[in-house]
Amino acid sequence: MPFFMGESKPLPVGRTAALLIALAVIWWVIQSRSVAATEPSGSLPQSEIDFFESRIRPVLDEHCYSCHSSDAAIVQGGLLLDSREAVHTGGDSGPAVVPGNVSESLLISAIQYDDFEMPPKQKLPQSVIDDFVTWIERGAVDPRTQAAAAPRHGIDPVAARDHWAFQSVVAPEVPQREIDPHDRDWVRNPIDAFVLAKLSEKGWRPAAKADKYTLLRRATFDLIGLPPSQSEIDAFLADDSPRSFDRVVDRLLASPHYGQRWGRHWLDLVRYADTNGADENHKMPHAWRYRDWVFDRLNDDQPLDEFIIHQLAGDLLPTDDEQLHRQRITATGMLVIGPKMLAEQDKEKMRIDIVDEQIDTVTRTMLGMTIACARCHDHKFDPISAEDYYALAGIFASTRSMLHEDFVSKWMERDLPSTEIDKQRSEHQKKIDRSRAAVEKIMADANAALLAQLKTEKLPAKPEDQYPEATKKQLAAARKVLADTEKAMPAYDIAMAVEEGSPATLAVHIRGNHLSKGDTPVPRGVPKRLQSVVGFDTIADDKSGRLNLARWLTSDDHPLTGRVMANRLWMWHFGQPLMRSPSNFGLQSQAPLHQDLLDWLTRRLIDDGWSLKRMHRLIMLSSTYQMRSDLADYSEDDPENEYLSHQNRRRLEIEPLRDAIHIAGDSLDRTFGGSPVDADAPRRSVYLLINRAALLDLFSTFDYVETANHIEQRPVTTVPNQALFLLNSKLVHQQAERLSASMLDHADDEDQITHLWMKLYGRPPTEADIALCQEFITDAARRLPDGASPRHAWSGLCRTLIAGSLFSYVD
Repeated sequence: MPFFMGESKPLPVGRTAALLIALAVIWWVIQSRSVAATEPSGSLPQSEIDFFESRIRPVLDEHCYSCHSSDAAIVQGGLLLDSREAVHTGGDSGPAVVPGNVSESLLISAIQYDDFEMPPKQKLPQSVIDDFVTWIERGAVDPRTQAAAAPRHGIDPVAARDHWAFQSVVAPEVPQREIDPHDRDWVRNPIDAFVLAKLSEKGWRPAAKADKYTLLRRATFDLIGLPPSQSEIDAFLADDSPRSFDRVVDRLLASPHYGQRWGRHWLDLVRYADTNGADENHKMPHAWRYRDWVFDRLNDDQPLDEFIIHQLAGDLLPTDDEQLHRQRITATGMLVIGPKMLAEQDKEKMRIDIVDEQIDTVTRTMLGMTIACARCHDHKFDPISAEDYYALAGIFASTRSMLHEDFVSKWMERDLPSTEIDKQRSEHQKKIDRSRAAVEKIMADANAALLAQLKTEKLPAKPEDQYPEATKKQLAAARKVLADTEKAMPAYDIAMAVEEGSPATLAVHIRGNHLSKGDTPVPRGVPKRLQSVVGFDTIADDKSGRLNLARWLTSDDHPLTGRVMANRLWMWHFGQPLMRSPSNFGLQSQAPLHQDLLDWLTRRLIDDGWSLKRMHRLIMLSSTYQMRSDLADYSEDDPENEYLSHQNRRRLEIEPLRDAIHIAGDSLDRTFGGSPVDADAPRRSVYLLINRAALLDLFSTFDYVETANHIEQRPVTTVPNQALFLLNSKLVHQQAERLSASMLDHADDEDQITHLWMKLYGRPPTEADIALCQEFITDAARRLPDGASPRHAWSGLCRTLIAGSLFSYVD
């Protein structure tokens, strides 16, 4: 029986042959449409093979395989492009290539940036796109014969479950047995026990304690960002008690300059600046209130959990204390100070871009996670899905960050409540009302007179034109008084701050495109993997969820926030963090060598009420912190000093470096707070204007990186223009002149050189130092033109010493 019918009688031979011929023709037509997908490479035209190998395969290899090949960590969209079969099978959205049909080939749509945008970083040149169109029109000949691999989706669930940073923080046992009895006196607190245990595993010993000069300079720069004064050096040297350094640390922690130093570290994390950057780069005239809030709260030792909560949701915390309410509103400026494309005319895109920037800042700063990577697709390396991202995005999308969305949009600002201003405004309103009544009376009297004069009951269209000149002058004067009175209305203080918006749930944006969304909104929330460690309260329908998020982040049981902050605290004291990627604790990070120490510090930070100042004391009073930095006995085996056999020598960031230059000439203005100032002002560097579009040269020269993004750690480069800056800058020349003038009170060269060394380096010079300086002065004086003051030679020496590494580095 023929395979195509259930008929029992055989067909006549002629009809059977005709039908078989017809079926063969149909089969040939179908197969010919996909010849490139089925023919072995040996039967393909060589010219088409050459075209693929020279024009198509190299582009796929360079721009596509990282996300769409069997070697990719996660295959995006389920699409593989590294085999002929996979290209025609396609991914989640359908076939990537339909031979001979360009309009149905999603690959062309993607590279033309129609429905998708691939590659995402930059559109391919038009000539390359034209090659792909030609390739498909000519049948998409593809000589690759290997079978398509099954695309991998998602993250290994076992790795995600067992990752060390996602586990609850449990304080490990402090090492005891591992410590050599001869070293027990070195252990001043548990930090030393953890460090010494690791060193003992290698048979290594810690470096000796730093001398008092080095220790004081290190601690003073660490805690307040300034060099020690001569009187502070003298007092420390004269104090022979075992607690002399304890008293130094307590004094520095009580200094109002502490908040400036450690507040600057925080401002790096939350991308603080005084201009918007991006397209319009408008000044943000009230950003400084947030900056000063950070400084003040750190000076108060506000618990770190409260510090974080207030920045995310301070405006949502109830209080009858007006001053506290003002502070909490100001704290939320952290969410507003980021860069924004204010002239973006696709306002929906602008909104989701702002949300994305907020997510990136908050999660990298507090969680040490790159959650913003999941905007376009599931995270490649961490257990963060696109649904997790849009759950979090819903919280920020329900928060009002923009005041309006005009042609050039405006960020959110709020009046700060003030009972005193309320009273002043109420009294002033009476003055405005009286001035307005005076204007109205003049007009009423003039109108009545005009009606009588015209003997009519109806005023003309412009009655003021017919007033007598004296009346016009009287009316103009009254109106000016009214306008001036209205302008003099006492104003509220203004802060950049957010407020609750309309609650929103967002659907997943396909490939991150706000014009292509999934069908189902994702309830507001936080990443599911982290919820399995610490639960998250359900968000009320009429709330944004900011307060829920803030409290979840700062839960004592949270596995990440405490670890991330303890690691940052260590980094800013030692120059290197315990966990070497301080803003990425995800699966790609390497567990720290001193993981037990990090967990112990984290648990201590939380159990001590999230107090930063207590942690400072604990770290700085350890023998580990007080070691010398000039010994590197194990540098070949441990070049990065991961085992902490000695302190790390660190270069000052530009802010304390510039401040120290001003102090050298006794010109630093230590006034606190207020609007940002220009670079020529002698204020502390934390108050200089930070212009995102035009960063000061001295900032960029010394590694103050672009401020549009979270800065996890200042880079340190050593390049010639840094030395050239210190030798040639106007600031250094001015302060060197002032410093050389201050040496006139000293009797001889040796006294003057000692004064210089103490002023600039915080320690006395050696005999070799004195000899070199005297040689410099003699040589410089000989080169001076006739009649020049010898002070010019000393000024040159001052500039040279400021440019020296002893000035810009802390041992």
